[in-house]
Amino acid sequence: MRFRAIFALSVFTSLGWLGAAHGEDKFELGLPLACEPHKTCFIQNYVDDDPGLGVRDYACGRATYDKHDGVDFRLFSAAAAKAGISVLASADGMIKGTRDGIADVLLRDNKKLDGIKGRECGNGVVIDHGGGWETQYCHLKSGSVSVAKGQAVKRGDKLGEVGFSGQADFAHVHLSVRHDGQAIDPFRPDNPAATVSTATCQRDPKAASLWAAPVAAALTYRAGEIISTGFSAAPVDHSALERDDTNVEQPKPESPAMVFYGRFINLSAGDRVRISLTGPGGQIVEQLSPPLVKEKATYTSFSGVKRKQPVWLAGRYEGRAEIVRDGSVVAATTAIMDMPAAAQR
Repeated sequence: MRFRAIFALSVFTSLGWLGAAHGEDKFELGLPLACEPHKTCFIQNYVDDDPGLGVRDYACGRATYDKHDGVDFRLFSAAAAKAGISVLASADGMIKGTRDGIADVLLRDNKKLDGIKGRECGNGVVIDHGGGWETQYCHLKSGSVSVAKGQAVKRGDKLGEVGFSGQADFAHVHLSVRHDGQAIDPFRPDNPAATVSTATCQRDPKAASLWAAPVAAALTYRAGEIISTGFSAAPVDHSALERDDTNVEQPKPESPAMVFYGRFINLSAGDRVRISLTGPGGQIVEQLSPPLVKEKATYTSFSGVKRKQPVWLAGRYEGRAEIVRDGSVVAATTAIMDMPAAAQR
């Protein structure tokens, strides 16, 4: 399930290359948070480039939801936001408006949207960049907004910290880009496929974007992604991991079970997930899921076994998570755990 993330929605239009087309310097964007893409932060949702009831991201995929007008950069979990991950100005400009003081509460814990009607963006900042350009940053941590209306900022300046205030079901910053009030997809600002159906859409890897070159290179599109894996002494819970990905009981020699799990985003219908686990004695378990009947914005899969011997063997254990699409592995992540010897009694 996907969730609307901002105050208001704008109508998409087919626009030519903006800024440079008017004889101005090209408007470029930096990364809106202090993280390493595909390692410590991940794009959960792109702009919906489909003008109708369907959904389509800039790469002709479905990593978005209807009328989503920004890009959602997510963290591992709500707990990850407690470390204080900075939200950064994507370009030079003047602070147009701010809001703070809205509590950080995951939508799954506030399904009635109590206290956030009309404030779905949560705590946020809007920057006027001149020339009709502005950016908006949503879901900042309560009490973290560190800029004020009328203040000049440079690209990379701290605006606040990533949170999950407003209508947010995961810790993230939602970045909206607008020109003359119209929502712009920073990955495809000319939006040439706005009237093209998903079935006939063709991704153009050379299409210009608003991202500065190093940022564009870091934000490579991935059609399905493994955001984390780990070992556990018991089955894991998807919602619990969204709240705190570190709150997992690690296996010990005497643990009654051993589990390996993977966390995935933006899986497609038909995808299969393979989880395997090996140890000092060889393969412990391997499981390939049935094909998914529909796409999954977020997904957790695990496999494991109960302990049959007195203790787990000391040594190295290796877990592997894979996304299998049309019979081929399109993404894989491996993790290692060293099990100590059992304490002598």
